[in-house]
Amino acid sequence: MVRDLLWPVVEGKDARDVQGLHDAMFATLRPWGHYRGFVQEGMSGIDQALWDIVAQAQRVPLYRALGGAARERVPVYGSKVYTAEPRAMAEEARAAVARGHHAIKIQLGRSAEWGGPNADVEVCRVIREAIGPEIAMGADVNSAYDAATAVRVCHRVAKFDLWFIEEPVFPDDIDGYELVRRSQPIPVAAGESEFGLFGFRELLKRRALDYVQPEIARIGGFTAAMRLGALAQTHNVKVAPHTGFSCGVAQLASLHLAAATPSLARLEWMWIANPLAEIFTTPLPQPVNGELALPERPGLGLSLDRKKLEKYALR
Repeated sequence: MVRDLLWPVVEGKDARDVQGLHDAMFATLRPWGHYRGFVQEGMSGIDQALWDIVAQAQRVPLYRALGGAARERVPVYGSKVYTAEPRAMAEEARAAVARGHHAIKIQLGRSAEWGGPNADVEVCRVIREAIGPEIAMGADVNSAYDAATAVRVCHRVAKFDLWFIEEPVFPDDIDGYELVRRSQPIPVAAGESEFGLFGFRELLKRRALDYVQPEIARIGGFTAAMRLGALAQTHNVKVAPHTGFSCGVAQLASLHLAAATPSLARLEWMWIANPLAEIFTTPLPQPVNGELALPERPGLGLSLDRKKLEKYALR
């Protein structure tokens, strides 16, 4: 798909026209029938590579090519405390704070087998008790609730001072997002499931979110993510780039995006081992006291290890 559909759009072109090439790739997808899923992810990868070329040609870190750093260090939230017995989750959260995190994300949205919403309330209680009142605590539901359930649970856990509730309902349920945001006090976050800008535009127009969480490997690369940042800023909505189990390139790209985003809240940074993140000749940076240092080398700032990549090549 990248080789046959998207690469011909950029081959032989001036990489400095990265925004024009981004729009040309998107235009190529229009008659193809749809733009979501792997086709948008392929376009996102090319856009990241083009910006890397631009920054390396300028001999500056990529965030400077995007317009410069809006900060000296990037605040992160550690991610995430996955579903387990509540006390075990509390211990994992406590350990993350001991490693220097000032903000963490926990998993909610338990199935009936795991105790359902009642257990979610207990999880919030024991984790807040374990980490104390000063640590920011967001909660990820992964769309497990319907809107009515989300509103009920949010009212019950609001006393535990949640920083945000992430994906409380299905990504396309914009009516549900609007209802959840206006019917309970916890800020609402979403965006990892959005391909491109149109879904974000509708969520922002409906005032359904407090935080947008773009996934740079899905939204359309740096070009689309920076456009989203500008759009969100006009709605007084903060940006919290999502990384999840992204590959190392997307994680590093998200760090540059966060550095260049004026309306940044925090960047997600996973503490769980991910082989696809270990593809460079040197390791990814790790947070110190809840912050990441900005890369100093040109471009993305790390070199890919071809031998490590070879393990994942398709034959």
